[in-house]
Formats: sequence, C-alpha cells, structure tokens
Amino acid sequence: MNSVDLIRLAQKSLWRRKARTILTVVGVMIGTTAIVVMLSLGIGLDESQKKSMARWGNLNTIRVNQGMSFDNEGKPLGEEKKLDDAAVEEIKGIAGVLAVSPAYDAGGEAKLGRKKGYLQLIGMDPKEMDNFEFKASNGRLLHEGDRNVIVVGSQVINNFMDEAQLRQMERGMMMGPRNRTIGDPAEMLDQRIAMQIYANGQQDKKRLFSYTVVGILEGEYTEHAYQAYAPIEEIKKMRKFMFSSSGSDGAGNEITVRMASKGMSTRSVSRVSKKSGSRSDADNYNFILVRTGDVEDSKKVSQTLKDLGYNSWSMADQLEGIEKTSRTIQAILGGIGGITLLVAALGITNTMVMSIYERTREIGVMKVIGATFRDIHSLFLTEAALIGMIGGTIGLGLSYLVSYIINQISQGFMNRGGPPMSPEDVMNISVIPFWLAGFAIVFAILVGLMAGLYPANRAVRLSPVEAIRNE
Repeated sequence: MNSVDLIRLAQKSLWRRKARTILTVVGVMIGTTAIVVMLSLGIGLDESQKKSMARWGNLNTIRVNQGMSFDNEGKPLGEEKKLDDAAVEEIKGIAGVLAVSPAYDAGGEAKLGRKKGYLQLIGMDPKEMDNFEFKASNGRLLHEGDRNVIVVGSQVINNFMDEAQLRQMERGMMMGPRNRTIGDPAEMLDQRIAMQIYANGQQDKKRLFSYTVVGILEGEYTEHAYQAYAPIEEIKKMRKFMFSSSGSDGAGNEITVRMASKGMSTRSVSRVSKKSGSRSDADNYNFILVRTGDVEDSKKVSQTLKDLGYNSWSMADQLEGIEKTSRTIQAILGGIGGITLLVAALGITNTMVMSIYERTREIGVMKVIGATFRDIHSLFLTEAALIGMIGGTIGLGLSYLVSYIINQISQGFMNRGGPPMSPEDVMNISVIPFWLAGFAIVFAILVGLMAGLYPANRAVRLSPVEAIRNE
C-alpha cells in the first residue's frame, strides 16, 4: 500500500464518523492554541523588554573602562589596565569586535546664545560614528578633519535656560518639569556653544572653547540623547590645556571645567591623583567604545574584556537576568498549554481505540486479503497524525487571532490618553515567530502519532480469524 492510498483510506475512515473526528480535532485545536498563545506571551515579554532596553542604548555596544584583575582572594594581579593606544589595539584583536573608538569625556557649564546650562561633551573618532550606528535627524555627523564642531543629542537643548528662568528657579518659582518648555532640538543647528575652561580652578588661567553644532542625533530617549560629541582631537586640545604645566601643578590636584558667569556653580569633571588606581596620564582615554556584530558577540566580548582585566559594561549584560526570567515564564506558560494538549492526546487515543472496536471485521478482512502488519499499523498512525495536523493547523490560525486581540487590547491600555504610537514604539505582549508556528504544527502531528501508537499496536495484534468470527 503506497503513501497516497494510505492517506486516502485514512481520510475516508475518519470522515465516516464525522462527529467523533470533529470533536477530537477540536480538542487538538484548543490544545495547540493554548500552548502557542502561552509561549507567545513569554516571547512577547522578552522581546518587549529587549526593545525597551534598545531604546536607551545599543545592545551591540560595549563601554570599556580602566580596570584590574583580581585573584580568588580579591588580591590584585599585576598592574591596573590603562586605556591607552596599546589597549585600543588589544581590544581590536578580540574575536567578534567590529569597531573600536577611544573616547574622552568632559562636562561643564556652557552657554548657548543667551541661555546657560550644562553640557556633557564626549570626544570620539569621527570616522567610527557610522560603525556605532549614530544617525543625524538634522544636519550631519562628524567628519574626519572637522574642527571646532559638535553634534548633539535631541535632549541637550533642554539643559539650557535663559536668565529669567534661572532666576525663577533660584526663587523656587519653577517646580518641576511641568513649568519647563520643551525645546526643538533643530533650533540648535548651526548655533555656537561656548565652554570656559579654568585650569586647576584658577581664575587667571582660563580659555574659551567654542563649538558650532553641525548635527542633531536621532533618538529621543537613547543614552546619547543627553550628550554632545566632538572630534577626539578637539577634546585632546582641551585636555592638553587642563593638564599642561600652566594648568596642573603635578601634585594631583582637582581640575575643573566651569563657566565664569554670575550665579552659576562650579562643576568638576575629572580628578587627577597619583594614588594607585587613578588616571595620572593625561593621554589615557576615559573609556573605549566597542561595537560587536550581535548581542551574543557582545556577551562573549564583554566577558573576554573582563578576563583581560578591563571593566566593561553594555546593555547586553542586563539581558542575562531578563532572559532567565523569560525562560522561566515560558516554561511555566508552556507547561500550562502542554497540559491542554495532553488532554487532547488522550482524546485521540480514545477515538482510535473506539475505532478499533467498531472496525474489527474491517481489520480482519484487510489482513485476510493480504494487508501486512505494517499496512495496518501505518493506517492507524496516519489517521492519528491527520487528526493532529488538522487540529494543529486550525489551532495555529486561532492562535494568531487570539494573539492579535491580546495585542490590540494591551496597546489600548498602554496608550490610553496619549498620542498614537509609531510602529517603532509599538510593543506587542504576544509574539508568534515563524519557528513557533512551525513547531506548533510539527508538535501537534507528533502528539497525534504518539497517541496513535497504542491503538495501532492493538490493531496489529488482532487475529483475522477471531476478528471475523467475533463480528
């Protein structure tokens, strides 16, 4: 008996008892829907958390800081790992690293036109900005060879206020963000921001650093939304003045960056000390940015960096706990759905066993006219597999419908009273990936086959003579 004949015969046998077959298929359908929807909730939770984290920072970017290796007893091993050019080359050689950019940072009070505020300035390699997925919503990114220019995040403009607002704040008349006007970041384009640098906090040793804004970075809530970026050579000039003989007495005193303006406080940005573990070389970088291919590479590279003695941090490091929680939730929800499918499997077994009792004479005749044990066994397994396949396919379609309804209801609650969300901001709490859809069909068929094993074996063991005589 070939496969086509086997499927046709199995189909006819099932449809001779439509009511029983339909009820059994419904059981498989409900079980498949339950397990798919339950797993989709766990997957959706994991995806929404990753998407939420990605809004704040790139999951493929690692920030490397100066560090030291320790033994099992907590004693330091060797010297502290410094962030210099040798460290940059060492990090470039790690497998999985796609791009590396050393960086300096400086922060201080600055002036934008008639407004005053605080500016966090980071110097990095301009040619690496594309590799780290920086994108400009207005203007452009930094180019190699740029001088006295910066690109700023979309929230930087909200760090600046005019004199009237500053006086109101000093008098306590502005209570929280409700009274703050949210500025349009595009207004900063082609504007100049000035920072007055005081070497070693000495009033008579100062220098004005002025930069033109050439670009506004995309991302309203990302980590770089509150930062400004300049070519690394420009920040080197600032640091050269800060750490020069006229700007540092070499004794490890504090160096500050501030604006010489009335009513503005002094904010320190770095401390140089000769104590162990502190940065005493002005040429050492504050941190190094590392770009990897994907999240898994980020985890491996981050661990490698720690093994080498560096301190590293990335958004991907936070995913480990999230993924463990997600797997636990998926296991619990999948187990609940699996119980429903187990009940459906018992229904398939019951249907097939009842079919044997009703078709005893038919089985005996098939054996008498030459049907082999394998043919009988295959026939009943095919019937059980068809029940699983039909129920699984319908259940998968129902799962997509239930998932859509769940997402629509959840989005309605999350967006209640707010503006419409863009497609990028929409977070579905139920996600059915292609692999889960394929798994659902295959699993339903396997459940049908497993449930049909006992009835098939029982049909094979029937004696043809006894079967015909009893009938």
